[in-house]
Amino acid sequence: MSTDRPHSGKTGWLFRLRHFLFIFVYLWLLLSVYTLHNALVLSDWSLLTHLGAVTLKALVFAKFVLIGEHLKLGSRAEHLPLIWPILIKSALFSVVLVGFNLAEEAILHWLSPRQAAGTDTMDISSPPAILSLTAMIFIALIPFFGIRELGRIIGEDGMFDLFFRKRLRGANTSGTGKN
Repeated sequence: MSTDRPHSGKTGWLFRLRHFLFIFVYLWLLLSVYTLHNALVLSDWSLLTHLGAVTLKALVFAKFVLIGEHLKLGSRAEHLPLIWPILIKSALFSVVLVGFNLAEEAILHWLSPRQAAGTDTMDISSPPAILSLTAMIFIALIPFFGIRELGRIIGEDGMFDLFFRKRLRGANTSGTGKN
């Protein structure tokens, strides 16, 4: 989904809503699978409780991604070969999301130290845990920004056609002359 659309009137509002929902759904799926994994590995059967928190966290993270896009994080690399803006944006946004996650946990710990100690959140004093979380988010954001950057280049309509319209068998769409 390209962000190069008009931002006024009804079409601008609908575009921004779709853009936000795309980010939210991707982050919600990512965090839900991670929560499901933790619930199975840790034999924690209060999964529905955790999914509510995941939904709220995905909404907040989606807003932070929109703020990062508005601040044009990683846009300096958009003239480079496609792999570079994907990797650079994945790295920058993983640091942003982990930073906000750590800030959230620090605030929760500050507001209610006893209650925060009983939660299943990451130990914010553990550099290996922080590095591991950053690496997982970085890897998870690569397909997200891969799709986003490809959409920026070929346009929203081109992405829709590529993913949801039937292509002719044997048709060469790569432009390389090979089938």
